[in-house]
Amino acid sequence: MTTPDSSVRITFGGRVQTIFNTTSVDDEPGTETELRRVRLGADLQMGRVVRGRIQPEFAGSRVSLRDAYVRLKLDTAFQVIAGNAHRPFGVVSPYSTTRLPSPEKGVRIRGVDGLEHFNLLSGLGYSDRDVGIQLRGDPAGAPLGLSYAAGMFNGPVRDDAPEENTYQFVARVAARPTAWARVGVSFSRIDFANASDDVAEVETSEGAAWEADVELGSERGGPRLVAEVARGDSDPFADAEFLSAQGWVAYRTGRASSTIAGLEPFVRVSWADPDVDDEAFLGMGGTLVTPGINLWLGGLNRLGLYYDLWNPDAGESARSFKALFQLAF
Repeated sequence: MTTPDSSVRITFGGRVQTIFNTTSVDDEPGTETELRRVRLGADLQMGRVVRGRIQPEFAGSRVSLRDAYVRLKLDTAFQVIAGNAHRPFGVVSPYSTTRLPSPEKGVRIRGVDGLEHFNLLSGLGYSDRDVGIQLRGDPAGAPLGLSYAAGMFNGPVRDDAPEENTYQFVARVAARPTAWARVGVSFSRIDFANASDDVAEVETSEGAAWEADVELGSERGGPRLVAEVARGDSDPFADAEFLSAQGWVAYRTGRASSTIAGLEPFVRVSWADPDVDDEAFLGMGGTLVTPGINLWLGGLNRLGLYYDLWNPDAGESARSFKALFQLAF
């Protein structure tokens, strides 16, 4: 016999995203089809308090572990997450790729090694997943629908400076004044390591970044906006600071036919300047513009058609057409 505090429930889910893509970059095959993401995950709930998630990813010949954490839900206002999970920095990085208008959060064109908003933040280690412990809360009855998150993480330079006590602190506060609007701000303190050949031993230095974001509308239909802007240290050893922003504007219609649950045209713009005061990273930043349309086929299943236009601050521009075939459950 089970009680409400001893029951066990397991929910399985997953996604398969197959992408056909082209590239305008010379010395690269003109077309390619790839299994971009294949994920099978399990959400576990044991009683009222203990929850968790395990989500490995299979893509091509690579296998990696995306989510692996336990969540202790002591109260809606006080939850503890321990393990490998998203840092609470920004709104774009934690968003599921099955629900964003475009499946790629950053520039991904074969032959291009550029930095726009998402690739810059994840490359520096401000966003994306990491191992750590974080506190989250969504207090019932809080004014303006306030929620919070704060955590300590290993940080991105543990392997570069194994003898140093490096870490990362991330905090976020968000508000939902209405059902169709949410705003948030995030802060991250992070360690950098200088492990170049010109340095006799590894040096560490502290950096920080701020972020602000807004979500308007709903993915269920009608107009929708998802946007964020960030500024912070990109290289404290060179006194370099970055500035970046990214946003989607989309509109999802109602049912278009017996097979098409909705049409969703959109435009995404993502931009980054890795060094706003100097030219230390000249040519690495740029602007990505992505017009596209999704044909939603029921649930989270869709056919998407996108066109990436990459314009770097220096060097040659690049173009890429993409067709996404998404199965999600």
